[in-house]
Amino acid sequence: MADSSFAHALSVWKAEVSLADLQRTMDAQGLEIVEGSKENLVGRKNLAEKTREFKKVPDDEKLPLFKTLLKAYQGEIDNLTRRGKVAENAFLSVYKLLAEAPDPYPLLDAAVDQTARASEAKVLESELARSKDEIAQLKQQLVESQAVEKERKKLADKVERLEGRMEDMIQEKVSAKEAELHATYDERLRNYDEREKDLQRQVTVARSQLRELRTTADTNQARLFDHSQRQDQETVARLAEADLVAEDLERANARVAEVERRNEKLRAEIEAVRSGSESAERVNALEAQVSDLQTEASRLMRSLDAQKDTFESERAELVKKVDVLERDQQVRDREIDALKDKVRQFADYDEVKRELEIMKYVEFAGMDLDDVPGESGETVADLVRLPDQHRGKPLENLLMAKNRKLQDEVTALRVAHDELAAAHQGVLGDFEALQARCDEQRALVDRLENDLLRINESRGAGTGGQGGTPAAAAREDPLASLQLGKKPQDAAAPATAAPFQSSAETSILPIITSQRDRFRQRNGELEEELRRQFNTISELRGEIKSLQTDNLKLYEKVRYLQSYRDEGGAMAARAQAGFSNVVRGDEELGKYQNKYEESMNPFEAFRGRERGRAIHMLNPLEKVLLSLSTVVLSNRVTRNLFVLYAFGLHFFVISTLYKYTRSSEAAEPVIPPI
Repeated sequence: MADSSFAHALSVWKAEVSLADLQRTMDAQGLEIVEGSKENLVGRKNLAEKTREFKKVPDDEKLPLFKTLLKAYQGEIDNLTRRGKVAENAFLSVYKLLAEAPDPYPLLDAAVDQTARASEAKVLESELARSKDEIAQLKQQLVESQAVEKERKKLADKVERLEGRMEDMIQEKVSAKEAELHATYDERLRNYDEREKDLQRQVTVARSQLRELRTTADTNQARLFDHSQRQDQETVARLAEADLVAEDLERANARVAEVERRNEKLRAEIEAVRSGSESAERVNALEAQVSDLQTEASRLMRSLDAQKDTFESERAELVKKVDVLERDQQVRDREIDALKDKVRQFADYDEVKRELEIMKYVEFAGMDLDDVPGESGETVADLVRLPDQHRGKPLENLLMAKNRKLQDEVTALRVAHDELAAAHQGVLGDFEALQARCDEQRALVDRLENDLLRINESRGAGTGGQGGTPAAAAREDPLASLQLGKKPQDAAAPATAAPFQSSAETSILPIITSQRDRFRQRNGELEEELRRQFNTISELRGEIKSLQTDNLKLYEKVRYLQSYRDEGGAMAARAQAGFSNVVRGDEELGKYQNKYEESMNPFEAFRGRERGRAIHMLNPLEKVLLSLSTVVLSNRVTRNLFVLYAFGLHFFVISTLYKYTRSSEAAEPVIPPI
């Protein structure tokens, strides 16, 4: 089953998948995708430029340009659709090849296991051969020991026969020895009784002396504080007497033992004389033969014991070697399991590497990567080979290129900011001019309205005799006769006012009011545009600050990667040379280098440590005051509130003192003159 799965996997990966052809196909597709992304980037830039130009065109001219812009958008949408179809076809082609392909990881894992087991089997076979040789040697030694055991059995049978013959002789000797031993034991018992009596007497004397010594010691202990020197002398004398008594006792015991030995010897001589000496020579010969046989048997036993010890030692060594081999096998098994676990832990290494390459491709896709120098002069086609982990460009060069592009964008944004600032200044100048013109027009309108008011008043005074109602209406509303966009409420009012109005007076007021409305509308539009410009400038400033922060972080990462690659050797030297050229040639990178070095300035760190040490040396009240002052002065709102609080407190104190002074002066009694 395993062989069939291996054969099936090999046939699928060789015939159907064909990884080399698949890589070439993916390289071509990657080039096509990159070219499409470049074309898309150029198209989006052109489309954005056309859109900006279209927004700048007046509304009446936008209709013919709208079709062109719509066609451009449709073309861009078609390009995006085509790119999506190309990507989908590429994915489906790869998925079609890999969907039914078996997972190569179990097969590779099994191959690795088989390789490891084969190497282990070779080692174990060599160990087994050596163990077999040792077992053969031990078997040979065992055969030899068995031969020795047979010889020992023969000798044991011979010894038994000799022992049977010796029993009679020994029985005779035993009977003779019994009488001798009885006499000896009787003599010894008598000697022991006498010795016991002597020892009891000695013990009694020693106990009496010990009691006397204890009594003397107790007495001396009671008199110790008063008669220490005399007590020492008496104690020494007593100890000397005790030593003399002990020596006498030892000498007496020695004499008693000597006397007992002499008595036993004499008793043995007496028994020997009694038993006779007719069989002494025969007994001596048999005893010599028995001693020889015993010597030979003891020699054979020692040889057998030596062989057994050798066999046991060799067997123990073999068991130890087997145990060592088993422990080594267990250690190797654990190491293999650990390596398998580590391999399983790092099983996603290729996937992580591929994701890193994809992230690099996605992050730096909008860059002109043809200008980025690789380690071996790769092109964009080499970068697109995402599954190949050895063809990617170094991250340092990509970061440097990204940094350079960001610097170019910052420069472009700075130029755009300068242009916007210049345009803003021009708009401000135009706004000021329009404001001045608006003020002039407002003054002119006020003057015209005053003139019209005077004209209406003079005409109202001239028509006062014809009727009271129009004059009263004219006094109530001097501009009512001008008909500023009002409709007549009845037919009599315009009929009565018509003889006193001219065509110039009725036509100039709508013109002035419409012009004023246009000026107000234009002024509002200019203010709105100015507000948008201010918002744009603030956003650009925020983006510039964020870009500066990002560039500083990128420079720090580049420095870190540079220091990491410096440990690599010649490759790091090349990266350092390229980086130093960029630093020398790029003024913006030098500026970020200066900022980074200022942030890493040791004097700043020393100043911070000194400040912390000085703060630590303050007492708790001073620390509280310092914390409050830091909190108050760190924010503009808190600073303003603190200033207002200080002014209010001073005003309250001064007003209180002033009131108190006035009240004290008022309450002070006036002393009349004498």
